[in-house]
Amino acid sequence: MLVAIFALCTMGNVEAKNCTSSVRALEIELGAAMVSPTAQLNFDRNKVGYNLHAELRYNFKHRPFDVGLRVDGDTFKRKLELNNENFKFRSFSTMLVFDWNINRTGQFAPFVGVGVGASLVHNEAMGIKDVINQPFKQTVEEATFAIMPRIGVELFHRARIALYYKYNKKENAHFGLAVGLAIGGGCKNRY
Repeated sequence: MLVAIFALCTMGNVEAKNCTSSVRALEIELGAAMVSPTAQLNFDRNKVGYNLHAELRYNFKHRPFDVGLRVDGDTFKRKLELNNENFKFRSFSTMLVFDWNINRTGQFAPFVGVGVGASLVHNEAMGIKDVINQPFKQTVEEATFAIMPRIGVELFHRARIALYYKYNKKENAHFGLAVGLAIGGGCKNRY
C-alpha cells in the first residue's frame, strides 16, 4: 500500500500551486509512532507499543537532501504465560538522519532515508532463583548501535507519515508507523 502511495506521489502534484522557490533551511519534527516488535524470543505474545520522537533537520537549498539529529524513545511489552506477567522493553536513541526527498517542493513529497546512531536499552528479563527454582524479573541495561531505514511522504509541507524499521538490539528491534508535524521547512514563497 505504501509503495503504491509512494509511486502515485512521484508522478506529479495534485495541486496546481507548487513551490517554485527553495525550501526553508531548518525544520523541527515532533511525532509519535505505533511500534511492533519483530522477534518473538521466548515470550508467548508481543504487544504493540509506542514511540515519541523529535527531529531537527537541515534542508539543503535547491538539493533533494536533508540531514538531521533525531532523539526518540520507544516502549513495548511482551507477555509470558508462565507467570502471567508483562515484561517491558524500552530504548532511548540518538541518531543522525539522512533523507533523499522526491518532489520536495510539491504538496506530496515522498522521501527515503536512514538513521544511524546509538541506543540505551532498558529491558526486563526473566531470571530463575536457584534455591526454589522460582522465576523473577530482572532489569538489563545496555548501550547499543542503532540503525533505522525509513520510507515515507511529507504532505503539504507539514504532515509526515513514515514506515521504518529500527534495529538497536534483537530484543528491541521493531517496525514503526510514525506520524509527525514539521515546524519550519516548507516553501519560501508560501510565507
